[in-house]
Amino acid sequence: MRLAIFSDIHGNPYACEAVLGAIAREGSFDAILAAGDLCLGGSDPAACIDQLASAGVQGVYGNTEEYLRSPEQTPPDELHRSIWDIVQPAACWTLDRLSEAERGWLFGLPFERQLSPTGKPGDELLVVHANPKDVEIMIYPAEMEQRRLWGEVRQPDTANELREAMSGVAAGLIAFGHFHYMFERNWGDKTLVDVACCSLPGIDHDLRARYTIFEWVKNKWVFSQRRVEYEAQREVEALQASDLPSKAHFLSYFD
Repeated sequence: MRLAIFSDIHGNPYACEAVLGAIAREGSFDAILAAGDLCLGGSDPAACIDQLASAGVQGVYGNTEEYLRSPEQTPPDELHRSIWDIVQPAACWTLDRLSEAERGWLFGLPFERQLSPTGKPGDELLVVHANPKDVEIMIYPAEMEQRRLWGEVRQPDTANELREAMSGVAAGLIAFGHFHYMFERNWGDKTLVDVACCSLPGIDHDLRARYTIFEWVKNKWVFSQRRVEYEAQREVEALQASDLPSKAHFLSYFD
């Protein structure tokens, strides 16, 4: 089994096109998957959905898909509540630019995708947006990487939120996005892989789009993370020319 997984396109058609093109050049795959946050925050949300649908991508929904579905509802997590005055107008703008068919595709996405090369639960790869229980709580990198990034451990292996997120999950490998930073974290008997973002780069400020290839080889999963050069300046210019509310917030990720 061979899979390509990416996440967090955030309405950037240039990054989406670059990732899909790079994946196409990698050869054949059993499935291509997008792990949520596909439309909100970029210059052309409709184009992204059309590209994904045309490529036969299997998606899951993320927190921004929930915002689009219910833009009148304040999100439950503190981070997004604190910037809701920025996000909500952008959600309404994004929703207005999607056709009925595009909304149908987006709102038909499931919370998770399960793929198994053997049928055994422990060999299963689970694809979600943020974690196996919801689309908001972030999984952080391994403790050593947290110390390198911040000088402290913000989410230890013993964190209740990790235990609760993994409770009852049989899959041995979990692929997700949401944190906008590529990493691998071993937690108990599970491998947690953040495939990172196509757009709105996170703490590393790397403007390249990203995806991860997963392959079942000799009775185990192996994966390789990729970064794709694309003309990010085209998205910057398209955002600047758009009437997207709060566009300065989304442009700041490209500085």
